[in-house]
Amino acid sequence: MNEALSQTQKKIVVDETSKFIRLANQLFQANYPLIPVQFDLTGHTIGMYKQWKNKKVIRYNELIFSKYFEENVRDTVPHEVAHYIAGMQYSKKVVRPHGLEWRSIMAQFGADASRTARYDLTGIPKRQYSTIPYRCSCQAHQLGIRRHNKVTQRKTDYYCRNCGDLLKAV
Repeated sequence: MNEALSQTQKKIVVDETSKFIRLANQLFQANYPLIPVQFDLTGHTIGMYKQWKNKKVIRYNELIFSKYFEENVRDTVPHEVAHYIAGMQYSKKVVRPHGLEWRSIMAQFGADASRTARYDLTGIPKRQYSTIPYRCSCQAHQLGIRRHNKVTQRKTDYYCRNCGDLLKAV
């Protein structure tokens, strides 16, 4: 099984994250604040910039970082910081997650603007999703918990793509 990051490695990741935010401040003559860094992502997601209400945070997957430490410091850290900076720099308009603005920031960072990493994630636990069994007149279906909740709250109905019948919980 994979080992967790050492405190030294976590400090390196946090320092690199701060370094790229400071670099963005120089490049854009801005004063974007340093934001919290958490190592709480699970599953196969390596990094994530999250913003809700007035809170902003960069989250990293500790297990994947520990397996591919140098690659993630080099690639994932600037990737997530670029999402943060794109949101701050272009806040007056809608910014596509890996759109022109984000790619421009990645280029100014001197970082690879690839959208996804290609790592062997054997041994990294994958997030499990619950499904609920449904049926129509021709086959069985599985709905995820969100769609199931929409059905039970009478917010929507789902129909079979094959026969067109209404899906019903088993």
